[in-house]
Amino acid sequence: MYITPNTNIRILNNVPLDTTYDHTLYFASASAQSTYFISKQKYNLTGYTYQRVKRGVARVGIKSDNLYDCNYMMFQNTNFGNKWFYAFITSVEYVNNETSDVFFEIDVMQTWFFDCELEHCFVEREHSVTDNIGDNIVPESLATGEYVFNDYAPLRSAVYNIVLIAIVDLKAAVAGKEYDGIYGGATLYVYESTDTSGINQLISQYLEKPDAILSMYLAPRDLLSNGTIPAGHLMPSGQVAAVNPVTAAAITKLATLDGYTPKNAKLYTYPYNYYHVDNSSGGELSLRYEFFSNLTPTMEISGTFTQPVSMMLRPTNYKNVSNDATTGANTLNTETVSLNNFPMCSWNMDAYKAWVAQNSVPLAINTVGSLANTAISAASGGGAASAASGLIGTATNLLSQVYRASIAADICRGNLSNGGVNIARRKQNFFGGRVSVSHEFARMIDDYFTMYGYAVNRCKVPNTHSRPHWNYVKTVGCTMTGSVPADDMRSICSIYDHGITFWKSGSEVGRYDLDNRPS
Repeated sequence: MYITPNTNIRILNNVPLDTTYDHTLYFASASAQSTYFISKQKYNLTGYTYQRVKRGVARVGIKSDNLYDCNYMMFQNTNFGNKWFYAFITSVEYVNNETSDVFFEIDVMQTWFFDCELEHCFVEREHSVTDNIGDNIVPESLATGEYVFNDYAPLRSAVYNIVLIAIVDLKAAVAGKEYDGIYGGATLYVYESTDTSGINQLISQYLEKPDAILSMYLAPRDLLSNGTIPAGHLMPSGQVAAVNPVTAAAITKLATLDGYTPKNAKLYTYPYNYYHVDNSSGGELSLRYEFFSNLTPTMEISGTFTQPVSMMLRPTNYKNVSNDATTGANTLNTETVSLNNFPMCSWNMDAYKAWVAQNSVPLAINTVGSLANTAISAASGGGAASAASGLIGTATNLLSQVYRASIAADICRGNLSNGGVNIARRKQNFFGGRVSVSHEFARMIDDYFTMYGYAVNRCKVPNTHSRPHWNYVKTVGCTMTGSVPADDMRSICSIYDHGITFWKSGSEVGRYDLDNRPS
C-alpha cells in the first residue's frame, strides 16, 4: 500500500549543543522545547519519506555548501505520530549539485526529555536548592593554598596583671582558706603589678619570719570579680575566678575573603573561611562559623588565680551545645585552648636584719646564761684566769655570729626568671580573627562552585532546574524510568554519570558570568 511521504525535516543552525553532552537545555514543556528549536530553523522541508532513527542519514534537496553552517536537525514522521526527534548533524556529504546527504546522531537527551523520569540515585554533585551559609558543608577535594587573616586582635581588651602573694601567718588557731574551690592553708593578698610600694610594705612585715611568704606570682586581672582589687588587698575566702564571655562578629554574605566577594555561600564555611584562636605560644583552635548559633562565634574565658595560674578559652553555643535556662551558655569542653606560664615573682629581704630580728632574744638569753655560768665557775675555785678566758670566748663567739650574719648575702626568694617575652611585650593573651583562603584561591574555588555546584554524596532525586540559569548534575549509577528504548536509556544514564549542565535558555549556554544564585 502506497503511503504518501509526509515527514517534516527542519534543518537548524546555531544550536548550542553537541555530541559531548556537556550541556543540554531544560524545558518545562514539550511545546516550549519545539518552539525554541523551530526558532533556530534555517530550512523547513516537508513531504519527505520516512526517516529512520538508527540509519542516521537523511538525503535532502539542498546544496551541500548551504548546509555547512547547520549543526542540528529535528524531524517528525507525521504519518506515524507527532513526536519530534532531535539530532546532531555530524557531517554533510555532497551527492550532486542539488542534493546532499545529512548524517546525524539522535540527541537522546532532547528526544526523550519528556518520556523518562529521574529516580533516587547517588548524586555526587549538583547545584543546591538553597545556598545560605551553612546549608552545604559536605567536604570538597579542593586545594586551599596558604591561609590569610582577614582580621586579628587580642580577645581580652587589656593585658593587665596582678601580683598575688600567698602568706601563712598563724597567730592562734589554724585558719585555712578556700579559693577556686580548693582548700589551702595560705592567705592570698592582691596588688596591682605596678604597686611596688604596697608590695614592699607587705613583705617588710615579715622580716622576722620570711618563710611565712610561700610564693608571689602574676595572674590576669580579669580573673578578679569585676576586675577590681579587693578591699584591704585581702582575697575573700571562697572566691572563684571570674568567667569572661567573648563575642566575635558574625559572618555574613557581605564579608569578603581577602578582598574577594564570593558568589557561592559555601566559601564562607570551613575550610575556606573560619574563626581562629591562638594563645601566642603555639596553641591554636579552629572554630567553624556554621556551627555557632546565628553564625556568631561566642566563647568563654575562665581560669584560676591559685597556682598554677591558667586561663582556658572554650566555645559556647557551638555544635548544638546551646543555652540552658538554668546554667546559661554551655561550653564545648572538647575544644579548648589554654593560656599558661604566668611567672613567679621574686622578692628580697635584708639577711642581717632578719637574723637580728630572729635571734635578738635568744642571743640575750644565751649571753646572760654564759656570763652567769662563768661567774659561778670562778667563785667555786675555777680561777680568775680561767673565768676571764671563758668570758672572752663567749663574747668572741657571739660577735662572730653577728659578723657572719652581717656579711651574708641578702635573701632573694621566688623565681628569679621574671616571665618571658609574652609577659614583657604584653602578649600573654588569647588572639582571634577570621581566617580564609587567599584572594586568588577564593576566586578559583568560587568559579568551580559556580560551574559545577557542590559535593552532595547522597541518595536523592537530582536537581535539574533549581537555579535561575543553569544546573549541573553528576550522578553515580543513575537510575531512570520511562518509555524509552533500552539503548537510549543506558546512554542517558551514562550522560548523567559523566556530568551534564542544564541551561534554561539557549542564548545563555556558557554564560557563567550570570548571577545563578538561588532566587
